[in-house]
Amino acid sequence: MLHISVIIVNWNTQDILINCLDSLYKNTNTPFELFIIDNNSATQQAKTPSPPLLQSNHNCGTKIIAEIYTEDKESLNSGTRKIDIIFGNIATKYENVHFIKNEKNMGFAYAVNQGISESTGKYVLTLNPDVIVTEGYVDTLFEKIKADKRIGAISGKLLSMENKKMLDSTGQTMYKNRFARDRGHHEIDTNQYQEGCVFGTCAAATLYRREMFLDVKLNNEFFDNDFFAYLEDVDLAWRAQTRGWKFYFVHNAIAYHQRAVSSRALLKKIKRKFWGWRNRYLMIIKNDSLLSTIVNIPFMILCPIKSIKMLRKRRFIQKRRLVKHREVVKWFVPYLLHAKQKCAYQR
Repeated sequence: MLHISVIIVNWNTQDILINCLDSLYKNTNTPFELFIIDNNSATQQAKTPSPPLLQSNHNCGTKIIAEIYTEDKESLNSGTRKIDIIFGNIATKYENVHFIKNEKNMGFAYAVNQGISESTGKYVLTLNPDVIVTEGYVDTLFEKIKADKRIGAISGKLLSMENKKMLDSTGQTMYKNRFARDRGHHEIDTNQYQEGCVFGTCAAATLYRREMFLDVKLNNEFFDNDFFAYLEDVDLAWRAQTRGWKFYFVHNAIAYHQRAVSSRALLKKIKRKFWGWRNRYLMIIKNDSLLSTIVNIPFMILCPIKSIKMLRKRRFIQKRRLVKHREVVKWFVPYLLHAKQKCAYQR
């Protein structure tokens, strides 16, 4: 069994995916298996049907055996979808690749959960397609998390792809007003953030311990499917904190993050804002104190169905709490409004 399973969710990012994979395979010495979950990316389809593929049912998706793909220009002309050709090239070029293709966009959380469930590694690296890892990024995280069984998740320093001197994330900060943001985002990197524990880590490039996933899962969900996208990693961190898990930042493991590549159109930006706004309240209902839940009753009236589901999940989470609420909120810092701060849901 390989120690690490890498999970990449693809949604209309196949054109940059190859850069991410090149950096991963070139700069990682630790053996790993790779799962690519496609959320029904936009494709080019010819008039004639695609050739048959070896496949099996997988919940709402289809699990594809990587070895069946071949790079063939004639197959493209005869009807193979563009994304099948891209995946075929990936399967030919890289080792230990597995594909899961969903018939519709199931959201980031659901797709990652599919990959976690199908994979076998003791550790799981969630990696965004718009991330480039440098030499030793994964290896450094792997050695560090192995050395401390209390660490449930670990991430390195993420720098901006557009400005490589600017920080993208050095972990996640939670403010007392329950807004979360990526620590150091849009700050010039002067090594001001050193190795140590943080409230949470950005799922764009985080190595998780499978044992932690199994410990905090809800209804066989590791990340909360109801979040669809954005803040699911903050929610996971909050839930894991109540169980006593540590989240860790390593300053000498470097990766570059382009950020929000799949959601730059205006309508997608509006959806992103909505999901971030909604998921913040869902996260509070599930994980925060009873008083905070009561204060947010107006939101529950606006979103009754989701709120009822969160209250049910809250009962499960609070029943299994190992760390008192006041110990968790010690991580929450006073809110300081900076012009260039961005909330974590703008991942």
